Amino acid sequence: MNTNKLLLFRDDVLLRELPLRAEAVEVGSALSCDLVVDDPTVPARALLVRAQGGSVWMFELACAKLEPRVLAYDTPLRLGARHSLVRVQARTQPGQASAPGPEVERATLSLGNQEDEAGCRFTVLVGRGADARRIVVSDRPVRIGSSRSNDLVLADPAVSAQHCRLEPDGRGLVLRDLGSTNGTFVQGVRVARARVGAGAQLRVGRTDLRVLACSQEAREPGAGSRPIAASRAMQDALAEAEHFARLPWPVLILGPSGAGKEELATVVHRHSGCGGPFVALNAGGLPRELIESELFGHERGAFTGAVGLRRGVFEQAEGGTLLLDEIGELPLDLQARLLRVLETWQIRRVGSEQAIEVKVRLVCATHRNLADMVQAGSFRQDLYYRLARLVVRLSPLRERSEDIVPLAEHFLAGSEGELGQRCLSRDAKARLLAYAWPGNARELRNVVCGAAAMSAAPELGAQDIERAIERISGSLAAKLDLDAEAIESAVQHYRGNLSAVSRALSIPRSTLRDRLKRGRDD
Repeated sequence: MNTNKLLLFRDDVLLRELPLRAEAVEVGSALSCDLVVDDPTVPARALLVRAQGGSVWMFELACAKLEPRVLAYDTPLRLGARHSLVRVQARTQPGQASAPGPEVERATLSLGNQEDEAGCRFTVLVGRGADARRIVVSDRPVRIGSSRSNDLVLADPAVSAQHCRLEPDGRGLVLRDLGSTNGTFVQGVRVARARVGAGAQLRVGRTDLRVLACSQEAREPGAGSRPIAASRAMQDALAEAEHFARLPWPVLILGPSGAGKEELATVVHRHSGCGGPFVALNAGGLPRELIESELFGHERGAFTGAVGLRRGVFEQAEGGTLLLDEIGELPLDLQARLLRVLETWQIRRVGSEQAIEVKVRLVCATHRNLADMVQAGSFRQDLYYRLARLVVRLSPLRERSEDIVPLAEHFLAGSEGELGQRCLSRDAKARLLAYAWPGNARELRNVVCGAAAMSAAPELGAQDIERAIERISGSLAAKLDLDAEAIESAVQHYRGNLSAVSRALSIPRSTLRDRLKRGRDD
């Protein structure tokens, strides 16, 4: 196999030889560089060199914009007055194809539209909610600092002019501190260089950054999509789920019904690296006499109707992830059996005396307050503390209004095969924002898809949304449930134009003013 190498020469004397892999190599006169050039005329950080796609690319770090260039074979690149950098490749063995020449590489390769070798892309988030700044890290390094020459500029007096850099490679991201004054931190630990991935919490000066994965799976047919996360609350929940996925302990997801707990559980599964299946069981949706069999399985003849052997969900999820939804509905005696499984990771089928070892990633979810249930004696305290080691809290949809319109558009896009292409008018978006969504995302999906099914027009209006809410929710909730927070969202949507808000919400402008005044006084 051919191996790319970097050779550093001074005049005609070879000083150092460095193999090139996926991880980028920094070249410059700073002592912290991977390849140090002892020449004061060479910039402290001159080049970043990276192997990818069978070629070698370099970025000139002193340039305002980091554009990739091919580092050609056997062509010296001058560094300062006396040094030069040469890319070489080990000779091919007999029968192997020779490496392409520099001109062929330039003509056929372009880094600009490629992703890294693992297909990974990441988003760095700074700030909160809809105002959060986002920068995608795909194939180019991202420079972070207070100077305006950076890709991500931070107005933070504790951030150095050139503070740190994120460098993509075939396995994720490498975070490199650039000699900053106040340091770069990952999960609270100061680092000079560290590999980071989705869910990582970074601190640069006094500014907190979060790394999220732009899921490659969402771009592949048949793969699970990533939950919509426009609000800060959902972004935080998603980042926690992605981070917790790497740990082997149970995850407990708390949140109201229909808010997206199962979607978060699938995020844990996808980021856990488990090769096994994702299996879900609603513990509150089964008759009492069937729950034990569903959980642990049964032997043939174990009870009336057990005509054959059945594997329970623990066995079905072997090597993968098991979601036990509505865990708060589990009867006390089965809570004791579940606790025993979590202590031994062994199960017994109903009617069997033989213990079976299982290896699953357990995720539990509930809309109930388990801590209150422990106080009331309806949920075992010891089981609660077994499950509540890693907790993700999911807010109701009314508390993350930034997610409403993106979710609605997502649901419409998902129904294009049945309903055709549909879109939301500005008034329809305002009407969605003005409703409290007691049924959360599940109700939102039913309303927008129902509105699309009942309307022949390609663009849905406010009246289409209102009729769908009245029909699906079974009341005139659309007119009655205009709380102050929802109306404020609509006012922001229309940038303070009360006439437009009153038309969109189908209420008189005087009533709108009264409701706004009452809500602000409260």
